[in-house]
Amino acid sequence: IHKEMKQKLPYLLEIIWLLVAIFSILFATVRTFSLGFKENIMLYVIALLACLMYCFRRYLRKTREGLNQDKQ
Repeated sequence: IHKEMKQKLPYLLEIIWLLVAIFSILFATVRTFSLGFKENIMLYVIALLACLMYCFRRYLRKTREGLNQDKQ
């Protein structure tokens, strides 16, 4: 059971970062219409960081999957 959870954890973290990115972008866009861009720059920064983290986590997972297939 421990090994299965260890394999699913990177995928779960990847999905969490993707959700944070999507909701941040949506929330920032909605608030921009009511308050203006200058008031919501930080939300866009959070969305950008979440997108970068998603890409990084995905890259790491794919790289590790490739290394594990090479060993087998």
